[in-house]
Amino acid sequence: MRIKHLLFFLLIAPGFGEVFAQVFVNNGAVVSISEGTILSIPDSMVNKGTLINNGQVIIYGAWINTGTYDPGIGQVNFDSDLDQVINHNAQSIERLVISGGGQKEFLADIFVKSELTLQDGVLVSKNGARIVMDNAVTVVGGSDASHINGPVERKGTGDWLFPVGNGTKYLPVVIPGVTAASSFGILTLHELASGEKLTGEIDVEKLSTQRYWELVSGGDPLDETVITLPVVNEDDLGPGQESIIVAASTVPSGPYANISTTSFSGNLSSGSVTSDGHPIFKYYTVAKELTERDIEVFNAVSAGSDGKNDFMTIKNIEFYPENRVTIHNRWGDLVFQVSGYDNAQNVFRGLSDNGNKLPAGTYFYAIDLGNSAKKITGYVAVK
Repeated sequence: MRIKHLLFFLLIAPGFGEVFAQVFVNNGAVVSISEGTILSIPDSMVNKGTLINNGQVIIYGAWINTGTYDPGIGQVNFDSDLDQVINHNAQSIERLVISGGGQKEFLADIFVKSELTLQDGVLVSKNGARIVMDNAVTVVGGSDASHINGPVERKGTGDWLFPVGNGTKYLPVVIPGVTAASSFGILTLHELASGEKLTGEIDVEKLSTQRYWELVSGGDPLDETVITLPVVNEDDLGPGQESIIVAASTVPSGPYANISTTSFSGNLSSGSVTSDGHPIFKYYTVAKELTERDIEVFNAVSAGSDGKNDFMTIKNIEFYPENRVTIHNRWGDLVFQVSGYDNAQNVFRGLSDNGNKLPAGTYFYAIDLGNSAKKITGYVAVK
C-alpha cells in the first residue's frame, strides 16, 4: 500500500478489521486509523504526512516518522525477532508495546503517554535518545529479555520506575513517592569498562565492580523520597550482605559516600537495596559499608625515616576526626600531645612536643576519640 500525496484523506474504519500492507508509505496524506482497527505492516512504515491512530498499528520492520503523528487513543506495537529501527521524531505514542524479541533501536526521543508494555525485545537508545514518561504512565513487564538500554525520563508525582538494563540484564531503579508535580529525573545506566574502577570514602569498604547509575534531576528536589537500586552479579561485595548500602557521588568515578540503607532483599546475585538518604546526588552505585572501626595501635616506633615503624600507627583513627592523643613517660610526665591524629601529618614519631628525640624506652598513650567513649590506653615502645 502506497498512499500518494494526491489522496488527501484516508479513513481506515472499524469495518476493515485487520488491514495488511507490505510496505506503508504516506507521502503527505492524512491517514486516520479508527478505534477497533488493526493495521499490520510486515515491512517498513514511513509517515511523511499526518497519521491519526485510534486503533492499533503493528510494525514488523522500520518505522520512520518525519511527518505528524497524532497518538489519539491508539497503540503502536513493534513486533519482530529481527532488529528494528525507530525514528519517531520526538513525538508521543499513547500506548507502546515491545515484543517479538528483536532489538529496537530508537533514534529520537519517544514520549509515552499512558502505557509501556515490555514483553520481549530490548529498546536501545541511539544518539542519546530517551524514553520519556510522566506520572500517568503505567509500565507493564520488564525483564532480562525486555527493557530499555538507554536514558529514561520520569516526570511528576508518584512512584518512578526506570525499567533500564544493559541489553542482557534487567537493572531497574525505583524512586517512590515523588510529591512534587514539577519534579523530573533522567536516569542512565553505566556499565564499567575493563580497567574502570570506582573509589569510595573511608566508610565504604567495597564498591560495585559492575556499574553505576546517573540521575539528572530538576524541578523540585527529590528530598522527600529514597532510591532503590538492583543488586545483580555483585558477588565481589561479599561476604556480609547485611552491610550492602547505596553509595552516592557528585562525579562518576567517586569518591562515593554512604547514604545508608533501610532495607536489603534477595542476595548478591539477584537482589535490591533501598537507601535511607534522599536521591539528591548525581551518581549512585551499590557498595559495602565498612563496619569494622575498632581502634588498633601498632605500638612500636623506631625514630628515623627508614620507612619501618617511623610513627605510631593507629588503625581506623580516621573515623574519629575529633580525637586527641597524648603520650606520657614512665613517671607520668606529658611528652607529646596532638589533636586530630591522622596517620599522616599528625603522628607520634618518637619526638617530644618541642621536636627533641625521646630516649629509648616504654611510653604510655591515651586516646580520646572525641565521642564520649572511654579513653583507650596502652604502651608504645620507642627504639
